[in-house]
Amino acid sequence: MSWHTMELDDLVSNVNTNLQSGITQKEAEKRLKEYGPNQLKQKKAVSPWQIFINQFKNIIIFLLIAATIISILLGETIEAAAIAVVIVLNAILGFITEYRAEQAMDALKKMVPTKAKILRDNKIIKIEAKKVIPGDILILEEGDKVTADGRLAQADNLTVIEAPLTGESEPVSKKTQKLDDPDENLGDRVNMVYMGTAVARGSGKAVVIATSKQTEMGNITQMLEETEETETPLEKKMAHLSHTLVYITLSIAAIVAVLGLLTGKEIVSMFYTALALAISAVPEGLPAVATITLAIGMNRMAKQKAIIRVLPAVETLGSTTIICSDKTGTITENEMTLDKIWLPGKHIKVTGKGYKPEGEFLHDNNPVKPGNDDDLKNLLRAGLLCSTASLQKNEKDKWEIAGDPTEGALIVAARKAGIERNSLLENGYKQIRKIPFSSEEKRMAIYYELPEGKQIVYVKGASSVILNSCNKILQEGKQSDINDDLKKEIENNNNKMGKTGLRILALAYKEVTGKNDDPYSRLTFLGLAGMFDPPREEATDAIAEAKKAGIQTKIITGDQPSTAAAIGKRIGLLKDKNENAILHGKELARISQEDLMQKIKNTRIFARVSPENKLDIVKALQKKGEIVAMTGDGVNDAPALKKANIGISMGISGTMVAREASSMVLSDDNYATIVKAVKQGRVIFTNIKKFIHYLFSCNLSEILVIFLSIVAGFPVPLLVLHLLWLNLVTDVFPALSLGFEPPEKGVMSTAPRDPGEKILTRPFQWKIGIQGVILSLAAFSAYIYSFNIFSLEAARTITFLTLAFGQIVHVLNVRKVNGFGLDRSLLNNKVMLGGLTITIILQLFAVYVPFLNYILTTVPPTLSMWIIVITASLVPVILIQAANLLPFVQEGDRGGK
Repeated sequence: MSWHTMELDDLVSNVNTNLQSGITQKEAEKRLKEYGPNQLKQKKAVSPWQIFINQFKNIIIFLLIAATIISILLGETIEAAAIAVVIVLNAILGFITEYRAEQAMDALKKMVPTKAKILRDNKIIKIEAKKVIPGDILILEEGDKVTADGRLAQADNLTVIEAPLTGESEPVSKKTQKLDDPDENLGDRVNMVYMGTAVARGSGKAVVIATSKQTEMGNITQMLEETEETETPLEKKMAHLSHTLVYITLSIAAIVAVLGLLTGKEIVSMFYTALALAISAVPEGLPAVATITLAIGMNRMAKQKAIIRVLPAVETLGSTTIICSDKTGTITENEMTLDKIWLPGKHIKVTGKGYKPEGEFLHDNNPVKPGNDDDLKNLLRAGLLCSTASLQKNEKDKWEIAGDPTEGALIVAARKAGIERNSLLENGYKQIRKIPFSSEEKRMAIYYELPEGKQIVYVKGASSVILNSCNKILQEGKQSDINDDLKKEIENNNNKMGKTGLRILALAYKEVTGKNDDPYSRLTFLGLAGMFDPPREEATDAIAEAKKAGIQTKIITGDQPSTAAAIGKRIGLLKDKNENAILHGKELARISQEDLMQKIKNTRIFARVSPENKLDIVKALQKKGEIVAMTGDGVNDAPALKKANIGISMGISGTMVAREASSMVLSDDNYATIVKAVKQGRVIFTNIKKFIHYLFSCNLSEILVIFLSIVAGFPVPLLVLHLLWLNLVTDVFPALSLGFEPPEKGVMSTAPRDPGEKILTRPFQWKIGIQGVILSLAAFSAYIYSFNIFSLEAARTITFLTLAFGQIVHVLNVRKVNGFGLDRSLLNNKVMLGGLTITIILQLFAVYVPFLNYILTTVPPTLSMWIIVITASLVPVILIQAANLLPFVQEGDRGGK
């Protein structure tokens, strides 16, 4: 029902209430049973048990579990225990990371208002918010949270902060008159108040027309439940990779088993050999290393103010092609700042940003001392005294404004000039009357008695309103009459300043005989003050860096198009006069999804958007194949955050609902942090490819060594425990250290990866295959040579060591996408240096510690055995580097070249 278009009397009759006395308590109890409690359905927390179980939902883990069961059935309990340890360790690592993220979110769950003031039985009472029902009369006062949707019956200078619901950055002035357009944008329904918003100023009464899930916030909650989460690119790629591995593993095991049976081998022996091959084919360390690498990225991002809630989101950022960002507080400072002042005959530029009272006043780029300029000093003093906000430092020693942000800009500017309210009051200024700001009249006035005894009223408001109340102007400290030419000059300057996106206030004053004198006639005009919410210093550079990386930035905001466009120009997002670059929410609501997909490519800014609009934008971009990162702080953003490939909520200004729907939380609410996270996401994907490259080529070499030996009629060169040791000890530490690799040059100078691109591209497959063959031939050659000289145990030990040290050296082939990784940059990865050292020590333990000799069936190597091992381990490096020059293995690795 279009409540905002109804006559108030008809609405009161419709909900069966009384504006003077409210409903009766008896009727309230009846309606509470009918409508239910005024509570929104809360998302059920994920239990620790469920988080742990989720760690096993991986096809590689299923394969390892199957290998464990088979090992137990064959009586190989040591092998079974070793594989089981891998499975459990991976689950524990994943559990700890995700559980910590959930715990961090639980700590933030303290929002929702619990009390409401209402009129019932002709009495104003406070009740629990959940007991508010349709027909109640809400009593609204400054600072109150609105606990239900309602139609205003009374509004006394009432302004409401609707940012959590609409994204509108400024308080909205409210009125009671009915509106005409049934399709009026939510943010423009000025005779309505909505659950989850807050009263910024004034007071009012509202007839409750909706509670619980019937409210606008309830509607958003419903949209959130119906919105399906999007699987991340990494999840898709790893799932495809895992399935491919399973097919390869089972195929290899089946081929070898059949081949063995055809050549007369025993069934049990070939089954055991097939199991060995399956184990060698599966990179047991892959799930653990993938989880740890993502956790490393998660930790790095946290240090850069980006808190990751879902591990795969780390990599998703590296695939991002579009960043849809809110404006206020993300791209801008969310601190109104006085930027320009017009005084008769001159323009003054005010330097400094935000609420920190530091800056200069410049005229033609030359510093101006307000103490030496009467006109400037009078305007700044008038702006300060005609304001009720205050400037103060918070517990973190940061300047902040208590009160209206626009007034805050005037107070900070005055402080920059050394003019402070407390100092004036201590020197004899005395406030004697205040006429609050009226949204209808667009002006306010405050009377003062000055130290010398005379009384002055200071006035501020919309320039057209204030100018019409003036008959004089102050110029060079002297009053003179305002003529038509001066009025036209003031109006022209007001229009010029407004076109740059500044919010303009005019200031005036006059001497009065008492506090009852009319404050709005025969005023003396002081000048114009233009203020804006400045863009963050780093936002412009971050947007340029994103563009260089092939990532488009789009602003999606609840603000007016002119305000958003002004910021867009300041940050370099709008560099031309293309009107099609901005799309209004009303037009967005009218066009079809197909038309939106046509327009969306060139649209840079979406203004005055609704929650449905935001969701439509995300869907349209995804249909065009884009990977969308969506920022948001309000409840209205939650459905779009959930639908986006990666939802990014605000840690400072964000609501709990937005945080729960997101994959990442910005603890500093800064757009530049997103770009840093994108860079880290690219690095993570490159490092994931590096350890996949490393693990797969190493595992392939193990498979081929066993396969070649069986085909050639030799005994199996590696036992199951040898393979598990190689896969879990020798491979894991170097692979893990690849996750700590720093960015390579040019990480943000290439386009985002094709979201549909598989991890195992054709050139990547060739590279892994060739390197695996080279490593296996070296180990197989060492085995054949030593088999004819030493015992079987010694030959197996040589093969075991050759593969181990060959793989240790091989990490240097992998750590550089193009080139050999033995250079000074290796010193920047202390984890790799430590990992390689630990691996070498453990490998020596495996062949020199008697207990491990017994478990692994190895023998202590002699000098002649070591010569074979070292030779066979180093020769592949030369061959692999030569093979990397082949054209069909060259791969343009975005995010890593």
